Amino acid sequence: MEEPCKRAIQWLESLQNTATPASETSSVLDLSDIHRFYASFSGRGTQIQQITQGRLICTFTIPSRLVDESGHWRAPALITLVDMICAAAIMTCGLTLKASVDYNISYISPVKVQDEIEIDARVLGHKGGLSTVVVELRNKGTGELVALARQSMHKTRALDHRTSLSKI
Repeated sequence: MEEPCKRAIQWLESLQNTATPASETSSVLDLSDIHRFYASFSGRGTQIQQITQGRLICTFTIPSRLVDESGHWRAPALITLVDMICAAAIMTCGLTLKASVDYNISYISPVKVQDEIEIDARVLGHKGGLSTVVVELRNKGTGELVALARQSMHKTRALDHRTSLSKI
């Protein structure tokens, strides 16, 4: 297996193993701690089925913690999972994590608790610092399309904290 694919797997596994949003050494919550906790809460249980450069196929069984009163998968949990999978798919191409700049998701059919979903993410391409991924989510039992997402992410640059962000 190629090194970028291994890094993507390790990154996804590290997100799933985040147990608490609070740091052991600080009483102040860092935004990255909160993001990692929510990603872990939404993505815990994701199983990688196939990973190659530019493509990631996973399965995910909807747990009761992620459904609403009517038993359907909550949209924010679905969105968080898709965001994680898109970032990992980009990592399989040997690129670093990026910030989402465009996100489009169409919900086609509802999903109930304990339904198994197949998630197929494909990197469409890279232009400059921009990468685009398309993701199909299907109910594994019925083959029915659950959601279709397209996400564009742009590389981030490290901020130099010695200078101000604004030039005004």
